[in-house]
Amino acid sequence: MATKSISNMLALKHKPANSFKLGNLFLLLLLLSVNITNAQNNRKEKEKEEEEYELADGKTLCGGTERWSQKVLVDAAVSTINFTPISANVAYMVGITTPSPSSTMPRYAGVEDKTYNVTCNITIKKVETDNDYHLVLSDGTHTMIGEIPDPSCSAAGSSAYVNDYIAARNFIDAHIASGNVNNVNIPQVIVYGVAFVDPPHGQTGAAPNNLEIHPILKIQFVGTTGINTTNEILKVGVFPNPTNDKLTLQIDSKVDKLDDCDFRIFNSVGSLIRTVELPKASTNLEHTFDVGDLSTGMYYYRVTKAGKPLYEGKFVKN
Repeated sequence: MATKSISNMLALKHKPANSFKLGNLFLLLLLLSVNITNAQNNRKEKEKEEEEYELADGKTLCGGTERWSQKVLVDAAVSTINFTPISANVAYMVGITTPSPSSTMPRYAGVEDKTYNVTCNITIKKVETDNDYHLVLSDGTHTMIGEIPDPSCSAAGSSAYVNDYIAARNFIDAHIASGNVNNVNIPQVIVYGVAFVDPPHGQTGAAPNNLEIHPILKIQFVGTTGINTTNEILKVGVFPNPTNDKLTLQIDSKVDKLDDCDFRIFNSVGSLIRTVELPKASTNLEHTFDVGDLSTGMYYYRVTKAGKPLYEGKFVKN
């Protein structure tokens, strides 16, 4: 009887201790869950901020806050870049020694002051939420990223290289279908642009050394000196340019039906000032509209289909 009483007393003595341990374990798991949730929310918020950053004056600086001036070539060190390209392939590029990327570092001398002609295949095309073109460049074994800024964004539009952005994006629009394409099938190309080290954040096709071609300034098929017009799937033109009052748009598409299309006009700081809905057409479209009320100056335009870019360019209003 005495032995049983002692056993009961010992059980009661240890029960609170066990409960205390279980309580601590529960609290630890709860804190861990809260920390994970907070980290996920912080990451989502950061990604949202990177998609579009509003300046104090209300202009939109597209593309994000991390080293955006370097990405669109408006930083203070852009004059140090050697624009005579080094011929390379993707294997060579991913083997370059790069610094540990920082979101605040200036242009990194010895790496980001060089340009390259990278012979490669484009395997994936993505239109980012900030409307930059994200391309995966591959040699069949290695991959790296190349990006083309949106020329209608204020920072990119103010760059001395905005015409190169427009031409490079139009090459992509002319030879690859609109929107996101996960199985791009075009001949081998040469991608010319500036080396850039981007902090890793789960990018599709990122190189192990975080090196990108950003921005891309020109794309051409191997063996050509420019766009191979015989392979174009889309031709777009506006005339007269410059214009005084009327502007005529002509589109010739070999792939997409021209329905749900519009013509968007942006001013010189990248603000959308007008959207013209275009009539439905099969593969050829011509439409004239009035721009006589626009102020004198240069304007960017974008032809879109279901909200996705088809072509970009600019015109001058006298």
